[in-house]
Amino acid sequence: MIEGGFGLIATDASNRIEVQTESSLRIFNNVAVLQTDQYARALNLYGDVVLGQDLKGRFASLTNPKHLLSNRKNGCTWNPKGGVRMNVDEFPTCPVEFDGEQCVDTFFGTCFERLFGTGNEVRDFYATPEGQALIAQLLTRIYQGLGNSFFDLYHFANHPLIEQANSEGFYNVGVNEWADYVDQMLSGDCGGLITQLDALAASGNPYYSMVIPIGDINTATKKYTGDVIALLRAVKENASADLQSMFDTGMMIGGVNRMPVYLVTNDIFNAVKDWITSKAGTNELAYRYTIENTDGTTQLMRNVLMIDGVPIVRWDAPARFDAITGAQSTRVALVAPQAFGVLHDVPDLRQWEGMGLLVEQSKRLADKGKIFMTTTFRWGAGIANTDFVSMASQIVHP
Repeated sequence: MIEGGFGLIATDASNRIEVQTESSLRIFNNVAVLQTDQYARALNLYGDVVLGQDLKGRFASLTNPKHLLSNRKNGCTWNPKGGVRMNVDEFPTCPVEFDGEQCVDTFFGTCFERLFGTGNEVRDFYATPEGQALIAQLLTRIYQGLGNSFFDLYHFANHPLIEQANSEGFYNVGVNEWADYVDQMLSGDCGGLITQLDALAASGNPYYSMVIPIGDINTATKKYTGDVIALLRAVKENASADLQSMFDTGMMIGGVNRMPVYLVTNDIFNAVKDWITSKAGTNELAYRYTIENTDGTTQLMRNVLMIDGVPIVRWDAPARFDAITGAQSTRVALVAPQAFGVLHDVPDLRQWEGMGLLVEQSKRLADKGKIFMTTTFRWGAGIANTDFVSMASQIVHP
């Protein structure tokens, strides 16, 4: 084992190592989803879906039969009524890959150079224990980059605003970073989760097409100035009857009653905090009672508020998108537990090598110690049942 929690397997004497697939998928889950959406995931909004041989993800949901009773019949009259039906939604997945290389020369001329060997071993990471520790840190950074890249892809792949920002040039990052971002986000056929939510809104789906008035947003200060509590309750009232019912009763998952969750952008989250502060003042019990309807003994998770007994979680994905594209997103989504699916193609992590990062330091003289890295996997995003999400949004861009 090396520093950072990665297990390394030496495959031969050629300085080639494989990072175990268990570590790899754990990093993708933790960094890509848990790191920034860990509270939403802890509240069971995300569900992992393993792909079948046809490399497509499927969500199955059972419908509840309705209006089953009638008056009792005489004799042997048999009067069957409605049954349970299964709805199956299918989502495509897309293959992605990462090819990377790192020159040891990056560390030359710095204090790190003394961590390597001497003479012809000066380019060999493995010549000293300190060099091995340094490559462990390098791999940690690579995994964090892969996790953040997957996080962006999972939420906003093929979003039309990326193409618009590219053609009109209103993005917020350097030209080289933007080119890499566009190549990553528009190179496949799969749509990210928020891309799908916005497509449902554009199609006129009533549960998604609620528009937040532009007059309620201060674009200069990036603050929401409208009635935030009225907005949250309007999103609930615009939801399907089943989701509204779940708002009051919850949903049993693994023996635990789970509530739907409000996912909100930073401006909405801060507006809710301001509202709570204005109502509760400095009285802690009043604060707790206002948000929980309890006597103030319940412990909340960090960065989670509540209103009407339902959690409100900061939605970080739009903030990352805005910082890169130059857009300003204001969003509120009411989401049922396990409504968002994370699709991948690794049914057995100990047998499949697709998610594992292969790392090799070349021994060819012409490569001068260059390190090569590669990995590939399939991914997809899906909404398990579109009746169990309600969203209001407003996107402003230059």
